[in-house]
Amino acid sequence: MGGGCDSPFPKEPVLARRSLYLDSRSARRSSYSSYRREGGGVVKKIVITLIVLVLLAIGGAAYQLTRGVPQQHVVSSFAASVTASGGQTKMPWPKEGQAAVAVAGGATIAYPATGAHPAAIASLAKMMTAYQVLHDHPLGATGAGPRMRVTAKDVADYRHRVIGQQSVLAVRAGEQLSEYTALEALLIPSANNVAAILARWDGGSIPAFVKKMNATARAMGLTQTHYADPDGTSPATVSTAADQLVLAQKAMAIPTFTKIVRQPAATFPVAGTVFNYNYMIGHHGFIGIKTGSDAAAGGCWAFAARRLVDGKPTVVYGVVLGQHGKKTGALIQPALNLGRKLADATPGVVRRVTLVTGGTDVGTLTAPWRDEVRLVTQHSLTVVAAPGQKYATHLELKAPTSHSLDDGAVVGTLTVAGASTPVILERAAAGPTMKWRFTRLG
Repeated sequence: MGGGCDSPFPKEPVLARRSLYLDSRSARRSSYSSYRREGGGVVKKIVITLIVLVLLAIGGAAYQLTRGVPQQHVVSSFAASVTASGGQTKMPWPKEGQAAVAVAGGATIAYPATGAHPAAIASLAKMMTAYQVLHDHPLGATGAGPRMRVTAKDVADYRHRVIGQQSVLAVRAGEQLSEYTALEALLIPSANNVAAILARWDGGSIPAFVKKMNATARAMGLTQTHYADPDGTSPATVSTAADQLVLAQKAMAIPTFTKIVRQPAATFPVAGTVFNYNYMIGHHGFIGIKTGSDAAAGGCWAFAARRLVDGKPTVVYGVVLGQHGKKTGALIQPALNLGRKLADATPGVVRRVTLVTGGTDVGTLTAPWRDEVRLVTQHSLTVVAAPGQKYATHLELKAPTSHSLDDGAVVGTLTVAGASTPVILERAAAGPTMKWRFTRLG
């Protein structure tokens, strides 16, 4: 063996030297610290991400639970008119103009049944003038009311109207008319000049008073009525027989009005005793109410007459417009003659009929969180009416603000021929569920 530098043992591998290095305490600490730094950063990111996701979920849930709920909606599905069962009845309707009749507490029978156009009404306008004055200045059973002084301007107006051959009441300057006396002059001899005196006294001016008349007409639902003056001399003062019939019945509900219009005559300080143009008063059961006539309107009459209906005493109300005497050219007489025929015929054609039965489907209540809920009538509408007559319906629905409602909750009203019934929910309407609130998108 030569070369004493060679060792009989093999050299130690380099890996072994590294292992010895790693076995040292300081080396192990350095390695573990590096591992903790790398692994700890990942865990921290995961934890933060989870916390953010949880907070987002909580916030989203809170938003879904607290944000506003969409409004509910009511949808009408009822017809615009209904027809009373039975065949068409025969009434002595006019060959010209229009007419309407009703039994107290019953439905209106009109000709034409639908689509009547507004027409001039002449002195029937004074019904609204009297109604407005009594609404603004009610009188007791025996009270005469405040007094209004006749001025020189009022006398000049009277003389001007005499020249125009209008219906007037003689007055003199300084004369004082009580409210009751003025209303007598308005409704019995149909004094146009007194209509102007009353209008200025009540409204401060004629235009202001006319504005009040039209506001009252709208409040009554007289959609085909417009007043241009308080006396009806203007052809722009127009209405329909059906509208005037509504007014006539409301006016006759005022005791003072009823007391005046059933008088065949009245006595005044200057004019003396004057007679009612409505010469039917006190005859054939007629107890009122107002005539009117001129070239534009023809003959007009709003009447009230006592009659037996189903064996019970009641009042038949009616209005006729636009009548003319073919041979004589008379206006009021043809209107009075036609009114009497209608008053006599009405008790024989009307009967109690059911126009709408209880439980009738009239619409739906919709909401995005539940199925539609049907809206139905609570009661039947049974009125004294003419078989075969068509009646307009008026349905008022209001979406409820409460999200959940019990069955039978009222959401509107259906009115037909003056009779009304509540509109109710057919079944309970549930509010939004938690599931719907959490999952809604809109």
